[in-house]
Amino acid sequence: MSARLKSLVVEDFRSIRGTQRLSLDASTVLIHGPNGTGKTSLLSAIEFGLTGAVASLGRFDPGYLEHLPHKKSPNGRCRVSVEVDGLPSSSAEVAADGKQVLGNGLLSGDLVRFFTERCYLPQAALGRLLEIYEHQDSRRSDSPLTRFVKELLGLEALDALIDGLHASGHVRRLRERAPNFWSARSGAAGLAAQVKTAEGAAAALGQTVADLEAQLRDELGRFAVPTDEIDPNALKPLIDREIGRIEDRLSALALRRRDLAAADAQLKAASQADGGQRDAAEAASTAAQSALSKWQGGPGADLQNLFAAIGKRLPGIAVRAADPAAVHASATAAVETEVQRLQGIALQTAEDDKALSDVEEAIRQGTSRLASIDSELERDHGANQELAQALTAISSHIQGEVCPVCSRDFSEISDIPLAAHVSEEVQKLIAAAGRVQALMRDRSSTSAAVLNAQRHQRDLTARRVSDDQRDRNKLDLAQFTEWKTALAALAEAASQGSRFQREASTAAGQLSILTTQQAGVRGLRAELVQHAQVIGVAVPTADEPLQAASARLMSEVQRQEETLRTALSQHRHILGRFAELRQSRGEHQEAVAKLADTAAIQATRSKQREESERRIAVAKDLVNRAQALRTEKVRQVFNDELNAVWSELFIRLAPEEEFVPEFALPLSGNGAVEAVLETRYRSGGRGGNPRAMLSAGNLNTAALTLFMALNLSVKPVLPWLIIDDPVQSMDDVHIAQFAALLRTLKREGRQVILAVHDRQLFDYLALELSPTFNGDRLITIELGRSADGMTTAPWTPRVFEPDKAIAA
Repeated sequence: MSARLKSLVVEDFRSIRGTQRLSLDASTVLIHGPNGTGKTSLLSAIEFGLTGAVASLGRFDPGYLEHLPHKKSPNGRCRVSVEVDGLPSSSAEVAADGKQVLGNGLLSGDLVRFFTERCYLPQAALGRLLEIYEHQDSRRSDSPLTRFVKELLGLEALDALIDGLHASGHVRRLRERAPNFWSARSGAAGLAAQVKTAEGAAAALGQTVADLEAQLRDELGRFAVPTDEIDPNALKPLIDREIGRIEDRLSALALRRRDLAAADAQLKAASQADGGQRDAAEAASTAAQSALSKWQGGPGADLQNLFAAIGKRLPGIAVRAADPAAVHASATAAVETEVQRLQGIALQTAEDDKALSDVEEAIRQGTSRLASIDSELERDHGANQELAQALTAISSHIQGEVCPVCSRDFSEISDIPLAAHVSEEVQKLIAAAGRVQALMRDRSSTSAAVLNAQRHQRDLTARRVSDDQRDRNKLDLAQFTEWKTALAALAEAASQGSRFQREASTAAGQLSILTTQQAGVRGLRAELVQHAQVIGVAVPTADEPLQAASARLMSEVQRQEETLRTALSQHRHILGRFAELRQSRGEHQEAVAKLADTAAIQATRSKQREESERRIAVAKDLVNRAQALRTEKVRQVFNDELNAVWSELFIRLAPEEEFVPEFALPLSGNGAVEAVLETRYRSGGRGGNPRAMLSAGNLNTAALTLFMALNLSVKPVLPWLIIDDPVQSMDDVHIAQFAALLRTLKREGRQVILAVHDRQLFDYLALELSPTFNGDRLITIELGRSADGMTTAPWTPRVFEPDKAIAA
């Protein structure tokens, strides 16, 4: 099963806010983003869509469903949709509301377990593997590593099966559990002896009848005679008629052979008279046709498949035109035009997105400015220029400290002179009135700018391309770029095809001219065509030499005559077999009747005994198989396969480490399994436990390589490797070796999805894992957040681009 992750839709899942539509249709997918932007959430979304759960969270928090929806989800739900190619089910959609899971994952049964154990390695699980290596609880009989081994191999189930079938090892253990078995066992021997003789006779006669029927059925089946029931009386007339038809056909073929011999003699005479010019033309035509056929079976087939694929997307291309070079030029122009169009759409979309972002930012700033102006106007709502003018007129009537309006002495409430106080208030009112006028002008201009920006926003939003169309444009651009590269690689093949077709057409025309010039043999071609139609073979073509056609027809006549003579002999042999079958059937019926009378007495008890013994045999066989399977798995998977794969992976990532970790298991697999970890010194000899021999960084490498060994040690039911930031504790050498290992896994058909935190490491892996051949593809996803807290996840496909400098 070759499965491939195609696409992922995530909506308000964990730390991912909003809806993100991502393509995973590549052999390698690299995910980058700062801490908290959702790298682990994105990988957990893949697990949720495939399995309907997030096992990596359930190990630590049984109530993790409550935290799956984003805290600011509008409806309190999260949704994940995943699409896969190569599985019985191609897509699934799963949601959660904090209390329950709504929908089912794409995988089920053993595929779910395979994914969680062999395909997905979250950061928390990596730490758990290190804990399994280092921690031992002396209060338990099994170490954590032993429990891990038993769970991986299913040894608990095998041990329980062996213990449960222990009673089947000896019949005495079944005396109380199966009393009917003992009853059938005690009387079965005498009844079996009475039936044995009758069975032998009936079996021998039955075998004789079966052999005769099988032989007759095989012989009759070759001649299309009905064989549902072998009835000699009904089939004999059919055989007699078939013998007569064969004899008539042989007579007709003898006359046809005589005519062909005469035609061949006439052709030989005509061939000697043409001076060999026709033979040269026939040789040239045959050579040209051979070269054309070879091209059509090789580069021509590749070119035609490419034209057909492009024609499905661009129907205007004549994919089956006579001139491959012309079709190639037309397809190349159409593909280049489509690539330029898609690139222009992508550029325009990016420019519109930037313009829309700038307009939205301008609207937000303008709205904020209007709110600030309105707040200042509210504070200065009492500013009045007319009141200031009135106070100025009154101030000329102030004499001393007595108010000319209310006649109150102002010195009683303030030490400031009344004239000074009125002058100060007049100055405040004038200043406030000027500020209000300035704010009103500012508000008018800001409001007009906001309205213009909103109109521009509506225009940009109306012509904005949908997310689905953007994804399709990206994938289309990648596909047409690959086609453009393939067309460039097959340009020379198209020119060769056109040349071969012209040469074959010219040679055929020359041969046709020479053929028509032979007036003496014109009538023979029509005669040979008639012979071919009667014989039932392909008629001679215009460019086929007449002598070759005559020889071919003569050979076919001789072959048919030989076939008919053989069939005639076999039909006559069948008539003799019919008599033997009649006699054998009568004798067998008598023996079967005698056997039925004898076997009826012991039928019930014999069935009971046979069923009991069958069940005991099945149980014993199951026990033996379970024990053999346990032994085989312990030795093969760990001693022969898993240790070898684990060692090779560890040495790749840690080439300087002298001690290599491995499983140490007992040589015998019949008893209990106690698995421990040890190290092997490369120069020979064994070391101690890995946690005593390896550094902290290499312990992390040992855990990572063990996970990858588990994935590689079995058939890739799901050829995926999904790893969450495994290189945090690696140095530069480890990282370089890890990148080389990922390239090897990608070439072997694994689909790798990797999330990293460091930007420089992301750029390095994107370069190391870039496509190396046409059809290979890399997708990069860069997570981030917008100004309003929404998750952003732009993805970019990268395809193979030939190095034109080297090609030149």
